[in-house]
Amino acid sequence: MSNYEDKIGEIIGLNIGEINQLEKDFNVKLPLAYKQFLLSSGRKTGFLMNGYYIEYPSLMDNKEDAIHELNFDDRKKDDEKPEIKDNYFFFAQWQGYNFFFFDCSREEDDPVVFLFDTEKITKYKDSFTEFLRDEGLKPLLESIS
Repeated sequence: MSNYEDKIGEIIGLNIGEINQLEKDFNVKLPLAYKQFLLSSGRKTGFLMNGYYIEYPSLMDNKEDAIHELNFDDRKKDDEKPEIKDNYFFFAQWQGYNFFFFDCSREEDDPVVFLFDTEKITKYKDSFTEFLRDEGLKPLLESIS
């Protein structure tokens, strides 16, 4: 992404201590690709991910918000609802009803991204890098061309 710095705008990363604290707070080992993202732009993503709750500290609420949305619809029985596991790390949300996460138990460097849309959990992208490219960089470049 360094090739696009002039188009992305101001980005601010987290430090290693803050990333370690995130892992401790959520009791997960974050994937390498995500840690690299946090180091470069975890606090401020410029124009890269407009509309997403992906920056620290707002990302801290994503899992709680996903659980709230899961339980909001009381027409479904518990066994009809998708399971949100402890090792799921919800790194982003969009519009309050699309939640993006990866499963930290899979121990992938560039993890598969899943989507929880309050109805079901589905595989969304093959990797976190693909998610950033398709949801962040491509729309940004298209908007300025």
